[in-house]
Amino acid sequence: MKNILRSILFGISFYSTQVFGQITLEECQTKARENFPLIQQYELIEQTREYTLSNAGKAFLPQLDVTLIGGVIEGLPSFGAPGSESSSTEFNMISMVQFNQVIWDGGLTKASKAATTANAEIEKANLEVSLYSLEERVNNLFFGVLLIEEQIAQMEILKSTLQRNMKRVEVAVENGTAFKSDIDEIKVEVINVDQKVAELQFNKKAYLNVLAAMIGETIPPKTKLERPAIDDSFIALENNRPELNLYQNQEFLIEAKSNIDKAMLYPKIGIMGIGTFIQPGVDFGTSKLNNILVGGLSLNWTLGNLYQNNNNKKLTEINLQKVKVQRETFLFNTNLELTQTQQELDKFKTLIDQDKELLTLKSGIKQAYEVKYENGVSTMSQLLDKVNDENAAKQNLIMHEIQYLMKVYQYKNKSGN
Repeated sequence: MKNILRSILFGISFYSTQVFGQITLEECQTKARENFPLIQQYELIEQTREYTLSNAGKAFLPQLDVTLIGGVIEGLPSFGAPGSESSSTEFNMISMVQFNQVIWDGGLTKASKAATTANAEIEKANLEVSLYSLEERVNNLFFGVLLIEEQIAQMEILKSTLQRNMKRVEVAVENGTAFKSDIDEIKVEVINVDQKVAELQFNKKAYLNVLAAMIGETIPPKTKLERPAIDDSFIALENNRPELNLYQNQEFLIEAKSNIDKAMLYPKIGIMGIGTFIQPGVDFGTSKLNNILVGGLSLNWTLGNLYQNNNNKKLTEINLQKVKVQRETFLFNTNLELTQTQQELDKFKTLIDQDKELLTLKSGIKQAYEVKYENGVSTMSQLLDKVNDENAAKQNLIMHEIQYLMKVYQYKNKSGN
């Protein structure tokens, strides 16, 4: 049922991408994860865990051993009746059957199951660590395309502004109040804009091709990447990096192995039955011995594990301390990265505020120079300089806004959210 629902949701998402030409960052992350070959190991890890747990649980099933010996066996006694000849048989057959049923194994099976589960979780956590870097690569590609799209849109606005001024200059030239060279200067700027747009379109295509390969889905050139909304709630998020889950399960595995060592110190108690069957049997006068049956409780206690007990305890403490040091080192480095990212976020916030102020000023200056040019006080070169200054201010604002968003998702990624 889960696979069916996932397929339906994936199909709806794919349909919306193709028809409406829009895709979100979260969709790209999900599809990249599903398309990544390593994700198939999840099912393999689960299957391995289930089979191993099943095998461990079979330790309490009855055990039956059968031994059959046939051939010439010397040394078996034979007693005949008084006055009769003792019978002898060259060929004898002895069969032995042993039945064992474990009642208590000192907790060995339980500890083995815990170790199996912890080992499977470690493999999953290692897989999550590998997939962690995948998400960061998707983010970089997505925001790279987003930045290019914003730059292209701004270039189109600049081109419209230049063409609007060109029409005004053409009218002025016809009226004899402007020079034809002014039109040529605007045409040069329009060509420059077209060149930049062509370069940006090529870069966008390259980014989209890599992103499409990662999500396993064709992305049409006209697809619109939805710009994520700015949300400052990420600052309060806890650290949920997959490495922390890895360290925790490493501790679980160490403790489970320690419990296995402890279980080996205890005796194993069970029910035992042994049967010996002899053919053709051993004669004792008027009776014949054909079988011997023994039943009762069994106790198996290996004392050799007691000699290693103290060293095993120390090794457990050492291994737990190693994991603790690794976790503390990881948290220290991660907190440093998060602090640095937070400082960069504060920097981009300040830059965005300054960009908005600069854009307001430069837009006013450009408008003033348009009036000056119409009144013959300013040249076309001076006006185009102010148009380019306004465009540069808009480009800086767009770039800093996208960079801020990139840092937001970088912060989320570094904190595992």
